[in-house]
Amino acid sequence: MAGQHRNRVITLIRSYYPNLSATDRKIADYIIKDPVQTAAQSISDLAAAVGVSTATVSRFVKRISFNSFRDFSRELTAAEPLERTNAEAFQDVEKQTTFKGIAESTFASIRSSLDQTSQVMTEADLKAAVQLLLHAHTIGFYGLGGSAVAALDGYHKFVRTGITCAHNSDYDMQLMQAAQMTANDVAVVISHTGRNQQTLQLLSTLNAQKVPVIALTSFGNSPLAQASTVAFISVAEEINYRSEGLTSLIAQMSIIDSLFLMTAVHGNIKMAASLSRVRDAISQTRTEL
Repeated sequence: MAGQHRNRVITLIRSYYPNLSATDRKIADYIIKDPVQTAAQSISDLAAAVGVSTATVSRFVKRISFNSFRDFSRELTAAEPLERTNAEAFQDVEKQTTFKGIAESTFASIRSSLDQTSQVMTEADLKAAVQLLLHAHTIGFYGLGGSAVAALDGYHKFVRTGITCAHNSDYDMQLMQAAQMTANDVAVVISHTGRNQQTLQLLSTLNAQKVPVIALTSFGNSPLAQASTVAFISVAEEINYRSEGLTSLIAQMSIIDSLFLMTAVHGNIKMAASLSRVRDAISQTRTEL
């Protein structure tokens, strides 16, 4: 557990960073640069060090999902200093001189992304998402571009549960599908940035239908995250030669795997029977081949 609490705080700050104001970024930069010193400071000490008001600091910690500065400080203080920084974990491919070095850098980046994504998930959010999924009449999976891969992966897994699932790769079809959903359904909406205009149009359609939304995005204060019922942050720091959202995609698929397993474990007898039938059908097909 050592290091996880402080790591979670820094990870949260990084996930919100791109959408922070210039003033909030000053606070974020100060904390990221020296989390150990920040953990020992009062709200007035931190405000004075950064050159802002205590009210600004208070608003900042609430923007990154803490209820108060006390909660923020408690979590930042709860662990020993991190052994590795994000900069070390996400090594730039350009600095590598061998194929093996590039491969190792890529794997290190993915491991760090998965580790940090796991740390920012909370028991409350996971429980809320699973309850929505267990009681959904239909689960719709939505994703465009690279996120379409994660959406299809989610559909492929959850269709085994016996819950009615919906997915379509065509954007117009996704819009029509969203317009037919109701408050008894659940939408899983996936977007690396959480700002894609087509994704936000889908979100608007779902919100108009009062459909509960489980969002998967890399940015905690993106429009998608803010307008969702439950949001999970897929931590990723993309680098120049890596296609945008690569580690984010892997983290998103891991979140989907977790939600699927939790739903399956807490499902009823009918769901267990459905999972068994799917396994038997797939096993029989492979035997015949």
